[in-house]
Amino acid sequence: DQVNDRLRKLVDNSQNVQGFIINHAVGGGTGSGLGALILERIAVDYRKKSKIGFEIYPAPNISTCIVEPYNAMLSTHWLLDHTEVSVVLDNEVIYAICQKQLDTDRPSYKELNMVIAKVISSMTASLRFDGELNVDLGEFQTNLVPFPRLHFMTTALAPVISKKKSGHEAQTVREITDHAFQPANMLVKYADFDPVEDKYMAISINYRGKIMSKEANATVQWLKQNNKISFVEWCPTGFKIGLNAVPAALVGGDLMAPANQNVTMIGNNVAVSRVFTERINKKYDMMYGQRAFVHWYVGEGMEEGEFSEAREDLGFLEKDYLDVVTEQASDEVGGDEEF
Repeated sequence: DQVNDRLRKLVDNSQNVQGFIINHAVGGGTGSGLGALILERIAVDYRKKSKIGFEIYPAPNISTCIVEPYNAMLSTHWLLDHTEVSVVLDNEVIYAICQKQLDTDRPSYKELNMVIAKVISSMTASLRFDGELNVDLGEFQTNLVPFPRLHFMTTALAPVISKKKSGHEAQTVREITDHAFQPANMLVKYADFDPVEDKYMAISINYRGKIMSKEANATVQWLKQNNKISFVEWCPTGFKIGLNAVPAALVGGDLMAPANQNVTMIGNNVAVSRVFTERINKKYDMMYGQRAFVHWYVGEGMEEGEFSEAREDLGFLEKDYLDVVTEQASDEVGGDEEF
């Protein structure tokens, strides 16, 4: 209720509410439980507003909580219905980016959050500054989500370089765009990302800084011609470009070198289904097979049926992602079994 009151005050004070951006971790108790509840409340109170979630998913090897697979499973089940766009992030890969590219041996959570904040700031830049090609929150949803359930995004940011190296790194538009599409720079860890097999359904590229639309379009053509990315058969254009003249601001204590041009890629890629399969479903099945830790959830008033319902739902989600890749362009409607 407290959260609700705060939200209502914020909404009352703003002139035009675009939508809600929610940052939470899916593996922890508060992030998944309270996060899902808040999302549900927002869905009821502000039905038409878009909700964009930035979700920290359990990383493949680093775990901060034993019951992560349960929490992640249950909250993903909620996210399917309650957010319009979910950006999937994981701490392990952001650690790696900070260590390799920003030369910090032991990044703190604050430094990890700064990387994520840059992505969020690029998404909302068009609301705050005038640009040549503006993208508002509703447009992300319209352009990136082909089917309501498949709304889990992969994102990347470039250039991510430390201040020491910034002097001798080329930062042309083509270079930074190429960087944003390399699996190592994505903010989700995909073990064996294959640019040919792991297809995109849609991509939004947001440029910030003095970049002309002609240059941005030429770069996109170059990406397509050089097979840097591949799209599903039924999506001919696939790109949404946003241009904004104001580059990202400098923040105190920021590890990243300031850049005059930067780019954020937000893509709807089928590889995200592996996050659900390998990190959540596999571990969940092992634990739930023994009904380990389940009594804590039941003691708090949940029913065991909710577990199997969530598991079944994620099974369908995996199937949906498979269907998207195997659907031929000639089929009139793809993946409409569950809708």
